[in-house]
Amino acid sequence: MALERYRAFSLSDPCEGREAVVAAEAERVVSALLMWRRLVGAIRYAMREEDFGQVLSAGVTLIVIGTLTYSLGNDWSIVDGFYFSVATLTTSSTADPHLVISDPWMKIFTSFYVLIGIGILVEIVRRFGVGFIQARGAASGPSVRKRESS
Repeated sequence: MALERYRAFSLSDPCEGREAVVAAEAERVVSALLMWRRLVGAIRYAMREEDFGQVLSAGVTLIVIGTLTYSLGNDWSIVDGFYFSVATLTTSSTADPHLVISDPWMKIFTSFYVLIGIGILVEIVRRFGVGFIQARGAASGPSVRKRESS
């Protein structure tokens, strides 16, 4: 909104233009703070579930195993192994042309790593999503929850 006001000002009065830019930046900061608040609320809700810690630790363990396997099996650095393991599990492609698997056993490992890992990561993301919904419902009050249920 403040950005539209900034565009509407003429260049003849630079003070008014700066004020609009500051207002637009303030809106972005407030928006980011509210996003972090919702994220913390979702994490708190997810941590209340009795087996979330086990699922989260399975995801962390999976990334550690992938990092070590790719680093040691391909003579990569720990950073390259971590990057490759996370990129593989999130089904995003690796942009580094030097990170290529050529060993057949590493290809077999990667196949099973993806099959097991995607399921674990989907469950973690699902629980965070439920946490976001519950945190939003708790923050909006009982009148909104009552309308959504009917």
